[in-house]
Amino acid sequence: MKKVLILVLIFILSICSMLLIPSVSAEDFVIEDGVLLSYSGNDNIISIPDNVYYIADGAFKDNTNISKLNLNADVRIIGNEAFYGCTSLKEIKGDKNVNYVGAYAFYNTPLYAGNELIKVGSVLVKNNANGELVADKSITMIAPYAFADNNDLTAFRASENLSVIGEGAFYRCSSLKTVDVSQHLSSVGPLAFYGTAFVNDSSEDFVTLGDGVLLQYKGNSASVKIPQSVKHIGGGAFYSDTDVTDIKVNEGVTSIGKRAFANCSSLKTISLPQSLVMIDDEAFARCKKLESIIIPENVELMGESIFYACGSLERAEFLNSADLSSGTFVNCATLGFVKLDGSVSSIGSSAFLNCANLTDLSVGDNVTSIGEDAFKGCDLLTISCNESSYAYEYSVSNGINVIQCGD
Repeated sequence: MKKVLILVLIFILSICSMLLIPSVSAEDFVIEDGVLLSYSGNDNIISIPDNVYYIADGAFKDNTNISKLNLNADVRIIGNEAFYGCTSLKEIKGDKNVNYVGAYAFYNTPLYAGNELIKVGSVLVKNNANGELVADKSITMIAPYAFADNNDLTAFRASENLSVIGEGAFYRCSSLKTVDVSQHLSSVGPLAFYGTAFVNDSSEDFVTLGDGVLLQYKGNSASVKIPQSVKHIGGGAFYSDTDVTDIKVNEGVTSIGKRAFANCSSLKTISLPQSLVMIDDEAFARCKKLESIIIPENVELMGESIFYACGSLERAEFLNSADLSSGTFVNCATLGFVKLDGSVSSIGSSAFLNCANLTDLSVGDNVTSIGEDAFKGCDLLTISCNESSYAYEYSVSNGINVIQCGD
């Protein structure tokens, strides 16, 4: 009898083991400081680990095994192409707290099939709309390139809860003539309305939307003064404008969007207001005639590669305490003098890469971090700082000329 019971128990255990669903191993995830960088497993059902708030760009790209995604309550951000090419992904659960989705995050997945509205959290990701589209109160963001090249869309209306329209959201929607949004809209990405009838048919030099967001400057003046009605200079607003030589940004403007003045090949001078708080990535990239810049004291956030390849830039002074981001002055060959506010705490990687004529950099005592290749190719550089500072120690350790402040 005992032997029979043992055999029965073994049989039951074997059946149970066959029914068990393999769990996702924590070792399959690469996570740093709440950011899920990658996944190397092959499970069909994925549950994002607790405390992950950000799924990084391309984290699950081209994973054809995933059929169902369970997000935890902490996930707020899904990066560019995070689930691009996940050709089996049909279901997402637990996404209610997601408020940012990057470009093509779910492109080439079954979620894109059909004409129905696709929403992840409070973000409208895609919709093959015909005629008029209305974003209800549950939508706070339109994802980048969500409606790009949709020539059937004629009107877009949104509730007061919409605050962000991503890069290229309505790119080349040639039939889009009517755009109705509230004053709560405060951020519009580059090329969001490029090629639309809404912009192309406008007779205004300054095409604005929402809470004073400047979408595009259509004038041809060499000297431009931003109107008082503008509070945000949207991404790409002056992109590749070859006529403008000098710009005065009015008090009241709080942000300059991504690539707002990039490729303005004739721009020599720009005056920035005290009200300015944020400057986004590549805002002045490849402004090859820009000669000098002063960053006002209230700027709290500066994106990457802001002055990338500004070939005539000679002098830059930062009165603000925001950290210097990666690639700020890459390939600024004529840059000679830079002064950083004493409150700056870090200098990003490749910040001054290939600034061959940089001779004088003034650094305060609060700098405690200098990124990789920050001064690569700066063979003439002398850093001015206090002898007791991290910058002094860094300079000595890396063979950079250094002098005591005031000498």
